[in-house]
Amino acid sequence: MLSNEAQCIREALFRNYASNVDFALNTPLHEQRRIWEEGAMNAPLPESISTEMIAEEGISAEWVRHSQAESRKVILYLHGGGNSQGSSITHRKLVGHIVHYSKVNALTLNYSLAPENPFPAGLMDAKHAWQWLSEKGYRPEDIILGGDSSGGGLVLSLFLLLKNENYPLPHAGFLLSPMLDYTLSGDSISSCAEKDPMIIIEDLRQTVAYYCSDAETSNPLVSPLFGDLTGLPPLLIQTGSEELLLDDATRLAKQATEAGVNVQIEVWNGLWHVFQSSVGKVPEANRAIRRIASFIHSLPL
Repeated sequence: MLSNEAQCIREALFRNYASNVDFALNTPLHEQRRIWEEGAMNAPLPESISTEMIAEEGISAEWVRHSQAESRKVILYLHGGGNSQGSSITHRKLVGHIVHYSKVNALTLNYSLAPENPFPAGLMDAKHAWQWLSEKGYRPEDIILGGDSSGGGLVLSLFLLLKNENYPLPHAGFLLSPMLDYTLSGDSISSCAEKDPMIIIEDLRQTVAYYCSDAETSNPLVSPLFGDLTGLPPLLIQTGSEELLLDDATRLAKQATEAGVNVQIEVWNGLWHVFQSSVGKVPEANRAIRRIASFIHSLPL
């Protein structure tokens, strides 16, 4: 059963659904970016958390640090936003709470956004950030990849890219409501069309159109669900039960398990796309982030 807080937010999302759809489809992209960043700029963070913007050696990112962090580990976080929006600012609250609960510092990457910088620009930025962390002294077994929505897709794509190029892989990954199939073939895109309070098919089609050409949609580095998953490190997947991208998560869990990957999947009943962003307002979001922290600390050294 949903908490009262989650039920209230879910009802509000449905009440505002039509206006949110109109905003997403009819507001210029640069305005959507500005409004999201301005709204997130002053989001409260736990007292344990500090942030530091960095811009060096081709890296634009933000360190999110815990005052008592375990310095040996680091999270490389790839934000969502349909590959065309989002930043370290829009995701500061979410990442800050992941760091707070896990006591593992995070680097939130500001990767190149589409449509100005389509595939593979963002993925190459993610690879460069991984290499940058390696040059800073973090070993592969120290690095955990994390991401939400399209950023969750980038996480899995980065695993496949590093594997294809014979690099040692990061230690693990967590994916929140990941978008993994740019052919949009998941059954839940239609079966959850009347249930999802946040996303419509036009959102997903816009994401695809901005990010890649029609010929690239089935490329495993665009749609990592179609890649060879053998040899990947442990994965934690969290998704809402009624979101359009549900089948991306469940198909990944099935295929990765069949490929011998250690996979944990959590389907949170009645919750919406990247519900973890409601941390501090919704008890389920707090519990989900604690589960991420538990996953990180359950990993073998």
